[in-house]
Amino acid sequence: MMSPSNAGNSLDRLWLAISGHGHGHLVQLIPIVRALRARYPDLVLAVQSSLPASLLQQSFRGELEIHDELVDFGMVMSGPMNVLPAESLAAYQRFHKNWSEHLEAQLALFDEFKPDLVIGDIPYLPLAAAKRYAIPSVAVCSLNWADILEHYCGELEGADEIVEVIRCHYAAADVFLQPEPSMPMATLANTKAIGPLVVVGQSRRGELQQALRLPADQRLVLLTLGGISGQLDLGQWPVFDDTVFLVPETWLNDVSSPLDVDRYRSIESTELSYADLFASCDAMITKAGYGAFVGAGCCGLPILYAERGDWPEEPWLVSWLQRVGRAESIDWQTLSQGEFQAALDALLQQSPKPAAEANGAAMALEHIETLFRQAVSAAHCR
Repeated sequence: MMSPSNAGNSLDRLWLAISGHGHGHLVQLIPIVRALRARYPDLVLAVQSSLPASLLQQSFRGELEIHDELVDFGMVMSGPMNVLPAESLAAYQRFHKNWSEHLEAQLALFDEFKPDLVIGDIPYLPLAAAKRYAIPSVAVCSLNWADILEHYCGELEGADEIVEVIRCHYAAADVFLQPEPSMPMATLANTKAIGPLVVVGQSRRGELQQALRLPADQRLVLLTLGGISGQLDLGQWPVFDDTVFLVPETWLNDVSSPLDVDRYRSIESTELSYADLFASCDAMITKAGYGAFVGAGCCGLPILYAERGDWPEEPWLVSWLQRVGRAESIDWQTLSQGEFQAALDALLQQSPKPAAEANGAAMALEHIETLFRQAVSAAHCR
C-alpha cells in the first residue's frame, strides 16, 4: 500500500508518537524536533501522546496538532518506583486483543494528517501503521517495551507471544536510534547508536536568586521523580540548613505537616525550563532515568539518586553518569524520610568533571535525512 503522504522531495509533515511513561521519552525527542525545524522551517508537526497538552506545547513550541488517542502506556506502576508485572501483562493482553481496531484507528489518523515521516519514542503502534502505509519510520529510545516487558513478565504465561509481536513491530521501523546511554538491544537488527539526546540549558542562577529572594549562600536543589505519578511527603523531612528545594507544585499541597515556605518552592513558580534549571541549581535529587541523568551529565549537575534496583535500564544509566559526571546513590527509604544530608554533602564535595557533549540530535538528523532521501528516491523509481 502506498503512503498517504504528499510524497514530495521535502520533509513537510512529521508525526511524533511519544510514550507517556515519564518524561524521558519527551526529553529525547525535543532536540531532534528542534534540529528538524531548523533544517525545515515550514515543518508541520503532529504529536500523539498521553502527556499533558500544556507540557507538549511548552516543549515543542510553535504550531502543532496534539492527539491524545491511545498509543502507549509503558508499564503499570505503583508509585514512581515499583512496576506491577501481572497488571502490566494484563494491560498489554487487553491492548493486543483489539489490535486490529487500534491499527485501523491509527491508519485513519495518518489518512487525515498525511505524514512524510513517523518518529516514535517508543510506541510501536504508529510504527506498525507506518509500515502498512510505507511511510518512513524511526524509533528512538534508550530502551524498548519488548525488553522491559520480557524482563518483568517473561516468566508469566502468555508474555512470550506479546513480547515477540512488539519486537517485530520495532524491527519493522526503518531504523531504531539508540541514544547514549542505552540498554543493549541484541534482538533488534535495525539499531544505530547516536550520542546523548538532551537540550542543554543556560545558567540563570542570578535570576532565580532574585526571583526567589535567596541569599547567595543558599544551596538550590532540584527535586523531581521524572514525571511518574507519586510523590514524597516533604512534611516528614528534617530541616536542611542553607538549602532550598525546588519541587513539583502538587507536592507542596499534600504533606503530613506544614512546610517552611522559605525552604520549599515550586518548580512551576520559576517559569524556567528544566534544561535551564539543570544549569542553574547546585544539585538534583531524583530516581534513575534518562532525562535526569543525561541532562545532568551534559551540564555538570551533581545528582543524588534513589536506586530502583530492578529497572533494567538503570545499570547503563548509572555506569554512564559515574563516568562523565558526579553521582551518589541512596535507597528509597533514605530519600522518602529525608535522611540524606551526609550523602548530599559528600556529593557536592566531589570534583567536577567536563560535561558530556549532547551531540545526539545532530547524529539523529543525519540518519533521518539519509532515510528520507532513500525513501524519496525509491518512490520516484516506482
